[in-house]
Amino acid sequence: MYQRYLERINSIAEFLSRAPHPEQAVEFLSAHISPLDEVAVVYRGAVKPDGIIHCENIQGYSKYEMLTKNKIFLSEKRPVSDAARTQKVVWAHASNAKEEFPDFVHFDKYTPWKSMIAFPVTLTWVYVFSFPSELRHFDGIDPYFEAISSLLKVYESSLEIKNSHGAFSQFEESVNQPLSERQTTILEYLKNGMTNKAIADLIGYSESLVRHETMIIYKKLRVEGRHQLRERV
Repeated sequence: MYQRYLERINSIAEFLSRAPHPEQAVEFLSAHISPLDEVAVVYRGAVKPDGIIHCENIQGYSKYEMLTKNKIFLSEKRPVSDAARTQKVVWAHASNAKEEFPDFVHFDKYTPWKSMIAFPVTLTWVYVFSFPSELRHFDGIDPYFEAISSLLKVYESSLEIKNSHGAFSQFEESVNQPLSERQTTILEYLKNGMTNKAIADLIGYSESLVRHETMIIYKKLRVEGRHQLRERV
């Protein structure tokens, strides 16, 4: 199995090194990510400042339009939401998914699955893979997906560099927008002198996500830190 892991990692690394379009990347991952040579369902979601995860690319479901229009909130109890919110790897199993993740909905009876893994690639992107087989208990499966996660981080970073001008424009535009609901909540805790870790523990988000939002709050309010923030707000 370990030899198969290495073969998969090498083939995925070689393909992603070409910086393909996300649609091509998702299609390739669907056919090659499973070490059991089975086709996987692949979901690539963008975490927006308003706390909603938008489906940007998906491969494997027949109900494509329904999935791309469906709104998934960070606060919901779903594998993709938990992964984006906590910045941790989340496994789900068909046998108990509804009990463990009450907000989870499987959209397509034609794509049966037994195991699912969701993990954040950056604060902005989250990937989900669903498999027809139970992979969670395979020896070495966690390090395998850690390697895949690292490859996808490099890939997403290359896309950001490739579109750096557009990304900068979007950031500048977001800074000029009013505080989002999530940022307003975090601001209240910042005004009370709470640390990023304390805020993260309180609202159930990762510390890195709170830190990211805090920096945007500073930019929007034109302050340089917590001390200046408490003086002005």
